[in-house]
Amino acid sequence: MAADDHFVTAELLNYRKDGSTFWNQLEISPVHNEAGETIYYFASQRDVTSRRRAQELEATERLLLMEVDHRSMNALGLVQSILQLTRADDIAGYSAAVRRRIDSISRVHRILARSSWGATLVTELIAEEAPDERYGLEGPPVKISARLAQPIAVVLHELMANARQHGALRCNDGALTLSWDVSPGELHLEWREKGIKPVEVGPAPGIGLSLVKAVVERQLEGTTNLRFAGNEFQATLVIPTQENDVVSST
Repeated sequence: MAADDHFVTAELLNYRKDGSTFWNQLEISPVHNEAGETIYYFASQRDVTSRRRAQELEATERLLLMEVDHRSMNALGLVQSILQLTRADDIAGYSAAVRRRIDSISRVHRILARSSWGATLVTELIAEEAPDERYGLEGPPVKISARLAQPIAVVLHELMANARQHGALRCNDGALTLSWDVSPGELHLEWREKGIKPVEVGPAPGIGLSLVKAVVERQLEGTTNLRFAGNEFQATLVIPTQENDVVSST
């Protein structure tokens, strides 16, 4: 609404006889006599629905472009980490390792596309990554935002690949469990493997686990705790969350 001593204008959401809505611009201005006194007011109105819709579409388009830019930056950040941390003895090996990791980003993109880039279940991420593997899942029915889903999918891919090559899924009697919980401002993920062959832990984690640490700590600004103890491996990940990053699916 705009107003001064001589003119008032307002835009109101109005209703037609059939119940449909339209935006109505109302303009009121005073009419004065020769002495400058207000003798009455003149009012006019016009339908400005088309202009309002154009403004709303423009605002929506700006928001979509900002969201696309944000998602692209997140994806590029993941790809950059993959390229920097992947190691191989030859070009073919390097290319294959990079391709497998980028495929994990593609898979989560398909999941998010099915939900129009809304929130997705943690169980969907792990099921897409390992549809035929044996594992246990423990946690409340929650969905996570696209902002978290992309990097977490990469983390789950690395942990699953490590379990297949060196851990519980390589052993017939191995056991793998992924659990999660939510506290104010945090998402907790716990990856537990039992029945693995004892490994000699070096001063630094391998390439896959290094990528897990990089994604959680650098991109998500969280914390990681990777522990080997005898025939067990455990990864504890704590990820800070923002409003609507984690929502109940019930």
